[in-house]
Amino acid sequence: MDIEKVKTDIELGKRIFESVPSKFRPGLGTSLLMTFDNSIKVPTEVTELYEIVEDEKKWSEAHQQFSKIRLFLLTHKRFAPKTFLLLAEKVAKVTYNLSGYPAPFDKDSGWYIPSLAMQTAHSFKDKILADEVIRILGIYYKADTNAR
Repeated sequence: MDIEKVKTDIELGKRIFESVPSKFRPGLGTSLLMTFDNSIKVPTEVTELYEIVEDEKKWSEAHQQFSKIRLFLLTHKRFAPKTFLLLAEKVAKVTYNLSGYPAPFDKDSGWYIPSLAMQTAHSFKDKILADEVIRILGIYYKADTNAR
Protein backbone atom coordinates (compact mmCIF):
# COMPACT_ATOMS: atom_id res chain seq x y z
CA MET A 1 0.00 0.00 0.00
CA ASP A 2 1.45 3.37 -1.03
CA ILE A 3 1.45 5.36 2.21
CA GLU A 4 1.75 8.78 0.57
CA LYS A 5 -1.06 7.97 -1.81
CA VAL A 6 -3.38 6.93 1.05
CA LYS A 7 -2.88 10.35 2.68
CA THR A 8 -4.06 12.25 -0.39
CA ASP A 9 -5.97 10.00 -2.81
CA ILE A 10 -9.67 9.94 -1.94
CA GLU A 11 -10.34 7.39 -4.70
CA LEU A 12 -7.95 5.02 -2.94
CA GLY A 13 -9.65 5.89 0.35
CA LYS A 14 -12.97 5.01 -1.26
CA ARG A 15 -11.66 1.61 -2.42
CA ILE A 16 -10.18 0.86 0.98
CA PHE A 17 -13.30 1.91 2.87
CA GLU A 18 -15.73 0.17 0.57
CA SER A 19 -13.75 -3.07 0.75
CA VAL A 20 -14.81 -3.27 4.41
CA PRO A 21 -18.17 -5.00 5.01
CA SER A 22 -20.69 -2.39 6.15
CA LYS A 23 -21.23 -3.75 9.65
CA PHE A 24 -17.47 -3.55 10.35
CA ARG A 25 -16.95 0.03 9.13
CA PRO A 26 -17.59 1.73 12.49
CA GLY A 27 -15.21 -0.74 14.16
CA LEU A 28 -12.54 0.00 11.57
CA GLY A 29 -12.92 3.68 12.43
CA THR A 30 -12.61 3.21 16.17
CA SER A 31 -9.66 0.83 15.70
CA LEU A 32 -7.90 3.61 13.82
CA LEU A 33 -8.83 6.22 16.43
CA MET A 34 -7.69 3.97 19.28
CA THR A 35 -4.29 3.64 17.63
CA PHE A 36 -3.58 7.15 18.92
CA ASP A 37 -4.89 6.65 22.49
CA ASN A 38 -1.38 6.51 23.96
CA SER A 39 -0.12 9.45 21.90
CA ILE A 40 -2.65 12.13 22.83
CA LYS A 41 -5.14 12.96 25.53
CA VAL A 42 -8.27 11.67 23.84
CA PRO A 43 -11.27 13.93 24.47
CA THR A 44 -14.27 12.44 26.25
CA GLU A 45 -16.33 13.26 23.17
CA VAL A 46 -14.27 10.71 21.23
CA THR A 47 -14.14 8.02 23.92
CA GLU A 48 -17.93 8.25 24.17
CA LEU A 49 -18.02 7.47 20.45
CA TYR A 50 -16.09 4.25 21.13
CA GLU A 51 -18.92 3.13 23.43
CA ILE A 52 -21.56 3.93 20.81
CA VAL A 53 -19.74 1.98 18.10
CA GLU A 54 -19.45 -1.08 20.39
CA ASP A 55 -23.23 -1.49 20.54
CA GLU A 56 -25.09 -1.54 17.24
CA LYS A 57 -28.30 -0.61 19.09
CA LYS A 58 -26.66 2.73 19.99
CA TRP A 59 -25.52 3.64 16.48
CA SER A 60 -28.33 6.20 16.11
CA GLU A 61 -26.68 8.13 18.97
CA ALA A 62 -23.67 8.78 16.74
CA HIS A 63 -25.42 11.79 15.19
CA GLN A 64 -25.49 13.59 18.53
CA GLN A 65 -21.93 12.42 19.22
CA PHE A 66 -20.82 13.93 15.92
CA SER A 67 -22.24 17.26 17.13
CA LYS A 68 -20.32 16.96 20.41
CA ILE A 69 -17.08 16.21 18.57
CA ARG A 70 -17.66 19.13 16.20
CA LEU A 71 -18.31 21.48 19.13
CA PHE A 72 -15.10 20.29 20.79
CA LEU A 73 -13.20 20.93 17.56
CA LEU A 74 -14.62 24.43 17.25
CA THR A 75 -13.97 25.38 20.88
CA HIS A 76 -10.50 23.83 21.21
CA LYS A 77 -8.63 25.47 18.37
CA ARG A 78 -5.24 24.42 19.78
CA PHE A 79 -6.01 20.71 19.92
CA ALA A 80 -3.52 18.80 17.84
CA PRO A 81 -3.61 17.00 15.63
CA LYS A 82 -6.83 18.40 14.22
CA THR A 83 -7.00 15.47 11.80
CA PHE A 84 -7.70 13.17 14.77
CA LEU A 85 -10.92 15.05 15.50
CA LEU A 86 -11.84 15.14 11.82
CA LEU A 87 -11.33 11.38 11.74
CA ALA A 88 -13.60 10.99 14.78
CA GLU A 89 -16.26 13.08 13.04
CA LYS A 90 -16.13 10.81 9.99
CA VAL A 91 -16.40 7.69 12.17
CA ALA A 92 -19.46 9.19 13.89
CA LYS A 93 -21.04 9.98 10.51
CA VAL A 94 -20.44 6.48 9.14
CA THR A 95 -21.81 4.92 12.32
CA TYR A 96 -24.96 7.04 12.24
CA ASN A 97 -25.51 6.32 8.55
CA LEU A 98 -25.46 2.59 9.25
CA SER A 99 -28.11 2.99 11.97
CA GLY A 100 -30.75 3.34 9.28
CA TYR A 101 -32.23 6.45 10.87
CA PRO A 102 -33.37 9.35 8.67
CA ALA A 103 -31.25 12.29 7.55
CA PRO A 104 -27.98 10.47 6.98
CA PHE A 105 -24.69 12.28 6.52
CA ASP A 106 -22.95 12.36 3.13
CA LYS A 107 -22.41 8.83 1.85
CA ASP A 108 -18.77 9.61 1.02
CA SER A 109 -17.88 10.35 4.66
CA GLY A 110 -16.06 7.04 5.07
CA TRP A 111 -13.87 7.59 2.05
CA TYR A 112 -11.84 10.11 4.07
CA ILE A 113 -11.17 7.77 6.99
CA PRO A 114 -8.00 6.15 5.57
CA SER A 115 -6.56 9.53 4.57
CA LEU A 116 -7.28 11.19 7.91
CA ALA A 117 -5.85 8.22 9.82
CA MET A 118 -2.63 8.36 7.79
CA GLN A 119 -2.41 12.16 8.14
CA THR A 120 -2.86 11.82 11.90
CA ALA A 121 -0.14 9.18 12.13
CA HIS A 122 2.15 11.33 9.98
CA SER A 123 1.67 14.30 12.32
CA PHE A 124 3.38 12.33 15.09
CA LYS A 125 6.34 11.45 12.88
CA ASP A 126 6.22 7.98 14.44
CA LYS A 127 6.84 5.04 12.13
CA ILE A 128 5.26 2.62 14.60
CA LEU A 129 1.97 4.56 14.54
CA ALA A 130 2.03 4.79 10.76
CA ASP A 131 2.76 1.07 10.48
CA GLU A 132 -0.14 0.27 12.81
CA VAL A 133 -2.55 2.38 10.74
CA ILE A 134 -1.36 0.62 7.58
CA ARG A 135 -1.77 -2.76 9.30
CA ILE A 136 -5.35 -1.95 10.35
CA LEU A 137 -6.26 -0.71 6.87
CA GLY A 138 -4.56 -3.71 5.30
CA ILE A 139 -6.64 -6.16 7.34
CA TYR A 140 -9.63 -5.19 5.22
CA TYR A 141 -8.16 -3.88 2.01
CA LYS A 142 -7.07 -6.29 -0.64
CA ALA A 143 -4.70 -4.45 -2.94
CA ASP A 144 -5.36 -4.91 -6.62
CA THR A 145 -3.69 -3.66 -9.75
CA ASN A 146 -5.80 -0.49 -9.70
CA ALA A 147 -4.59 0.54 -6.23
CA ARG A 148 -1.13 1.62 -7.26
